[in-house]
Amino acid sequence: MANDWKRIWSERTLENEEIDFSDPKRLFVELKRCNGFDTMGGKISDDALVLQYENIKKRLTDGAPEKINSVYEVGCGSGANLFLFERDGYTCGGIDYSQALIDIAKRVLHSDDLVCDEAVNCREEPVYGCVLSNSVISYFTDTQYTYAVLEKMYKKTLYSIGLIDVHDADKEADFISYRKKTIENYEEKYAGLPKLFYSREFFEEFADKHNMRIEFCPSEVENYWNNDYIFNCFMYKK
Repeated sequence: MANDWKRIWSERTLENEEIDFSDPKRLFVELKRCNGFDTMGGKISDDALVLQYENIKKRLTDGAPEKINSVYEVGCGSGANLFLFERDGYTCGGIDYSQALIDIAKRVLHSDDLVCDEAVNCREEPVYGCVLSNSVISYFTDTQYTYAVLEKMYKKTLYSIGLIDVHDADKEADFISYRKKTIENYEEKYAGLPKLFYSREFFEEFADKHNMRIEFCPSEVENYWNNDYIFNCFMYKK
C-alpha cells in the first residue's frame, strides 16, 4: 500500500508567517496544530496540551539516577514539545522527515541539532538524557522499520524512551469503525494514508532484549478523540 503521509506533513505551515514569541502558550499550541492536532473531534484545550507535556516530562525524567537535562525527539515536527523543554532549561535536538516542519522548528528553537531526515537515519551521537517520539510511530511503514528506529533511540538515550500516542492493535477494528462513522467517504479520503497498530508485546519484547523496565499508560488528554484507541509506552535503562 502506498504511504502518502510524507506529502501531508510536508504541506503543514504556520497560520501566520510572523512568529509571536510574546505568548509562549499560544505559540506552543500553534506548533502543535502544525503537527496535526487540529484534524477532527472535540476541541483539545490549550491547558490540556500543556498538561500532557508536563506528564510526558515527568515520566521521562522521574527515577533517573542523575538529573536529566537534555531530550531528543524522533519526529519532532515543528518543535512543539521541544519548545517547552527548552523553556524548562533542557538541551534539545530532533529529527523529522518534513522539511517544512523542520524549518519551523529551526525558527522557534535554539537547538543546533535539528535534522531533516528519516527517523531510521537518526545519528547515535550525541547522546541525550531521554528520547521521545510523540504521535509518530503509527505513521511508520511496518514494525521492522519501527524496531530499527527503537534500536537507534536506545543507543541515543542515557535513561529513558517515551512513545506517545501508539495505536493499539486491540482497538484497530474499533478505530476504523469510528473513523468510518465520523468521516464521510473515509476509505476514499484515507487511501494511501495507513496507520500502523501495535501490540504491547512488541515493546515488551524489545524492552526484555535490552534489559529495560517498561511501563504502559493510557492517553488522558481531555477531549482528545483518539484516547480510546491509543496508549503510551515508556522504557527505562536499569
